[in-house]
Amino acid sequence: MPSMNMLEFAGEVILVSLSGVLSPGPLFFANLIYGSKEGFRSGIKIAFGHTIVELPLIILLVIGVSQIPYSGFTSIGNLKIIGLIGGIAIVAFSILQIKDIIKGKDVAITLNSNGKKEIQKVIYNNRNRPVISGIIFSALNPFFLAWWLTVGLKLISDSVSSFGVLSGTVSLFSFHIWMDYAWLTLISCLIFKGISILKSKYYKMLLLTLSTMFGFYGLYWIIINLR
Repeated sequence: MPSMNMLEFAGEVILVSLSGVLSPGPLFFANLIYGSKEGFRSGIKIAFGHTIVELPLIILLVIGVSQIPYSGFTSIGNLKIIGLIGGIAIVAFSILQIKDIIKGKDVAITLNSNGKKEIQKVIYNNRNRPVISGIIFSALNPFFLAWWLTVGLKLISDSVSSFGVLSGTVSLFSFHIWMDYAWLTLISCLIFKGISILKSKYYKMLLLTLSTMFGFYGLYWIIINLR
């Protein structure tokens, strides 16, 4: 393959990465839920959790894992197991969210100086939840793993052949990871801005709806991976 310059490689990474970054998945739905509570910060935290999984995976592939026959990693059986575990984690996450919402742990309704109801954000008991979700829903997402073990390997091959192991890894990661942060932060910010103008009862209904949809998404994963 002819060596590419940095600009050409950046264009390739960005265009190819769009297929993975913009795909709706468990990370996206978790971001909607946390974003409605915490705003842009949740997007950054979830993206950081995603990075904790993605960076080591890229490094492993670059330094030689890709030279080992990886068909076993992407076999239907292994992906089904990962998908099944991921589906169970999603359902458990959504149940916990619905439980907290019903108990009123996420929001508190108070009266402002004009006697009108307003929403106050309750401080999280665990501010690391979005980070943990980013880790779990990346590591247990078979589509994420399959993407890097197939499409992503093309980017890794191009980066190493054009710029060497170290420079290629840094370039690939830099051109790819900012898109995860930008996309997740944008979505969490937009969902939070939308929530800020809603009345309290609609806010709670939206959280319940998002959590329920997320739960059904997990059930769908479980069902298709049990077939």
